[in-house]
Amino acid sequence: MNALRLIPVLLVPLLFTLAGCAPLDYQAVQLDSPEQPAQTDGYINKEVSEGVHVIEVRHESLPAMMLTKERTLSNLKDIWHRRASELCKKGYQGEPEIIRPDEARTDEFYCTLNVCQKYLLASGVAYCKATYEL
Repeated sequence: MNALRLIPVLLVPLLFTLAGCAPLDYQAVQLDSPEQPAQTDGYINKEVSEGVHVIEVRHESLPAMMLTKERTLSNLKDIWHRRASELCKKGYQGEPEIIRPDEARTDEFYCTLNVCQKYLLASGVAYCKATYEL
């Protein structure tokens, strides 16, 4: 009978761990919105000049980075490409790379603390073809 009581105690942490491994949804980061709570996972982009966009994507989930790291990093790259396609309607040049937060190109994702270094980013520059094509 005691073994049956332990099942829920053992299953709940397992379910939370597996839920943390879920792929990141396609969403923008919301850091400074007074209407909504902060959303620190997702993408951020900045146009640094006409048709040139810095795009970064992060997912702050330790279970995802530990248990399904390759799938998580692939998901971050997929989100980067989706955002680049939205920003550059006629196509783009550029690829994301996986970097640490102390190498981030955006101030919002830049972090030098040890705790941050566990959460890798997909980061890159998308050059829109409509702007830079001859």
